Amino acid sequence: MARYLVTGGAGFIGSRISELLIEEGNIVKVLDNLSSGKLSNLEGIINHPNFEFINGDIRDFEIVKKCSENIDYIIHQAALVSVPASIEMPLENNSINVSGFVNVLEAARLNKVKKVIYASSSAVYGDNEDLEKIETNIGSSISPYALSKRIDELYADLYYRVYNVNSIGLRYFNVYGPKQDPSSVYSGV
Repeated sequence: MARYLVTGGAGFIGSRISELLIEEGNIVKVLDNLSSGKLSNLEGIINHPNFEFINGDIRDFEIVKKCSENIDYIIHQAALVSVPASIEMPLENNSINVSGFVNVLEAARLNKVKKVIYASSSAVYGDNEDLEKIETNIGSSISPYALSKRIDELYADLYYRVYNVNSIGLRYFNVYGPKQDPSSVYSGV
């Protein structure tokens, strides 16, 4: 049995991860500000004895640090995930996606978390038109969202080289499934 912190754990992907972790017998803490996630996504586990929900924001370092105490793994799903919103609100995008992620990495370092598993995005490939996507073949960013996810990858690499914080980024491509918001612009993909 491991102890997990899932940021953005009330969202489409984070809630499913949280459910699976509970089903496997783990202890799960979810940190979510409910700006896009829904508490109803967690209704199947909200009263489970190995589950805890914290209504908080990853931009608040102290809450991220406190939530990371005695945690083995952080699964970081919290983000401003909309490309159009990132174009309309680049400062908000940077605050959530970059500063929030650095808070997660720093909390992991201070609390000696074993590994951070974080959501990156296929958007990091930018304007690279090659159909075969190769991890190191990155184009120019075409949105603040894409740039923020690329910066996250660079920060993760830096935190490994300088502080030995282990992490792995998952470059999601067109994710769909149960609990996806049907009104999302991405639900038709």
